[in-house]
Order: sequence, then C-alpha cells, then structure tokens
Amino acid sequence: MKLTKIIETSIYSHNLHELKNFYINVLGLELVSEEKERHVFLKVGKNMLLIFNPDNTLNNTSIFPSHGVFSPPSIIHFAFEIKREDYEEWKCILEENDIKIEKELNIGNNRSIYFRDPVGNLVELITNNAWPVDD
Repeated sequence: MKLTKIIETSIYSHNLHELKNFYINVLGLELVSEEKERHVFLKVGKNMLLIFNPDNTLNNTSIFPSHGVFSPPSIIHFAFEIKREDYEEWKCILEENDIKIEKELNIGNNRSIYFRDPVGNLVELITNNAWPVDD
C-alpha cells in the first residue's frame, strides 16, 4: 500500500484577504470556499491550497480540525507545477505584478522560479515532469 499524492497544502496568515487576492488574482487559483477571518480554500488543479488564520483556528468549533494548534513555521515552501512552454509567460506575470523573483534554477531540463507571497512564504513555480510523479 502506498500514498498516492499530496491532496492539500496548508499555509497560515493573519491577513486572509491579502493572500486570497494574491493567489486568485495573480496566480489564478480558483476559490472553493471561505469563512471570513478563519480560512480560504483554493483549488490548484487536482489539489487544494488551504490558508488558515492561526488567530481564529486555535479554538476550533467548526467541522474542520484545528490547524492553529500546531505552531507552523513562519516561512513555508511549496511548489506549483507549470507547463514548460509557459515558463516565460509566468515570469512576465510575476514582473507585471511587481513580484521580485528571488532565484531561478535550471537543473537539466527542469526550470524553477522562486518568489515570496505577501506574507513571506517561499513559492516555487516548477516545470512539469521535474519529479517522478504522475497526474
């Protein structure tokens, strides 16, 4: 028996509105649901990005488990897969939105762009087939 994929990634912010705006309007993720000042759930292809406000998830009274009980690191890294042919277009999108590209990597045929979201999480856009995982 094996685990088959990561279904969701959770990050934390005291400013849900700012991150919601960033991930929807800059990176193009789809809003699935939100609870004001508690969480925002976004669709990323076949996966989910969950953003929780740690101030309002410590004492959980909803159906979702408390994500604030854990002390999340102040900076989290995660990567979104992009099509190889869309790499330059993504660079332009970041530049048009005044998002500083911290680093670009070219390892073999794989390319990555690293930048920070509005609360300091390290976000990576990595070209498809970089890792041996299936869709």
